[in-house]
Amino acid sequence: MSKEILFTFAQDPSYTTTNLAEKLDGIRKKGFEQYYDTKFLNDFIEARRKQDGDNFSFSWNSRNPAGEWMSKNVKAASKVVDEPINVERIQAELEKDRFGYIVVATHLSGYSDFRNVAKYIHKAHPNVKVIASSAGSFVDETAQLADFTLRGDQVHDLREIIGETTNDPLKIVTVRSDTKTQFHGVTKKGSYALLVSSLGCMYGCDYCVSTAQFGTDFKNPFSAQQIKDAIISAHDTIAPDSKIFTVSLAEPQGLGNVRLWKEVFKLCRDMPFQCELVSTTSSKVMERYDLDELTLGALRLGTVNIGVESLLQGYKKNEAVDLMALNTRLREAGVNVVSTFIIGFDWHTKANIGNEIRLLKDLGSSGYIAANLEMKPGTPLYKAFKNSGRLLDVPPELLSFYGYQAYKHPEFATGFNDILPLLEEVGTELSAGNQALSPYLSVFLKRRNAGEAQQRRVIQGMIDDFASGIDPAAYEGDITKIVDQFSADLYYNLAFRHMDLFHPFVII
Repeated sequence: MSKEILFTFAQDPSYTTTNLAEKLDGIRKKGFEQYYDTKFLNDFIEARRKQDGDNFSFSWNSRNPAGEWMSKNVKAASKVVDEPINVERIQAELEKDRFGYIVVATHLSGYSDFRNVAKYIHKAHPNVKVIASSAGSFVDETAQLADFTLRGDQVHDLREIIGETTNDPLKIVTVRSDTKTQFHGVTKKGSYALLVSSLGCMYGCDYCVSTAQFGTDFKNPFSAQQIKDAIISAHDTIAPDSKIFTVSLAEPQGLGNVRLWKEVFKLCRDMPFQCELVSTTSSKVMERYDLDELTLGALRLGTVNIGVESLLQGYKKNEAVDLMALNTRLREAGVNVVSTFIIGFDWHTKANIGNEIRLLKDLGSSGYIAANLEMKPGTPLYKAFKNSGRLLDVPPELLSFYGYQAYKHPEFATGFNDILPLLEEVGTELSAGNQALSPYLSVFLKRRNAGEAQQRRVIQGMIDDFASGIDPAAYEGDITKIVDQFSADLYYNLAFRHMDLFHPFVII
């Protein structure tokens, strides 16, 4: 049997957009009508399409990060497919009779495609081994569909399966990701790099897929020099002519090894291009950094995504941290803070959810990502709900889907009917009528790095000139809204580059 490996991934393309109507339409096409109120969902989608208009939207194509990560860390010959897999593509690939293993990085959104592909391979090519990785590998059905599953960093298990030495050092990997944004009729495209610098997370939150993979194990397999070299190589490969490049850490606890990353920022202080770093991490980690070292060099932290989850009852990663004060310090230093939080914990009620939102709003974050509590297979929370009989028997795609409640809650109804409108109300409350990009402009103008100083002066001058030329009487004495709209458009057209903060991507 051939030892060559085909690395693929299963994911619904509609997952990779912030356009909610498109995302919901994706799930509507899967034939899962028996699991939700179809009239409600249809009406919601149509109403949302009418609302969206020229609102800000963002989509991304991260290709196949898990496949790139594994392929670079095994010696066997391989090919990486960088678009979602289906039976037709697998048929074409296996006609060449060169692959002995098919690795499918299985996202829950693409589980039906994984199922179809696995069944086809076993029937038409019984000598080819199916290997499942990522979140979908924890679904019970996967044990019958795959010959092997991968856990943890995935590389160790894969090396063992194909007969390679398991303890060879890991190689650092960067993966190209492409983005498209739309705002007030203007479309922008860009490319940046996903980088893996650590594996796992020390906090072990009960809902997190990283906990399913690693428990509380947290590893940093690379040196500061390796990370710097990877950043430079990614820039030279993806955007060699760009003076400003973006790198997003594809891990749950980016910057978590503070000593290591202090050395990285020091080594990268004088790189020949500016690198904007985007990272998901915890508040406890961010408290340990001096803001000057994060923001004044050629490598600077541009956006940090901090998981707040809930302020009514918190998680260990935020214990004893003054989140409001931390947010203020970061934003005053020119770092955008995006706070993620979850609706649907057992302590949430229809009466207290408004208080949760007020507390979140008081944090003064640049942006917020609201999500419902999702049931990710393999996590402690998933196991507890399953054991207690609270988990719904629904397709894997609905276990972890925006606005769908896949479990029994003391107050909120299962399905879309309660949670989806609630998430929309939360978003409206947090935005409070502001332009989507205004908070990011405010932070951008507070940056202190020299490379963008002239650009900041020009933008601020244009805003001041615009405001001074407006007759307040034409706007009943309040020109705030019209200036805010002008400023947001100006920022988008002149300074905005990437909004990968909308999808904190974890490579496993």
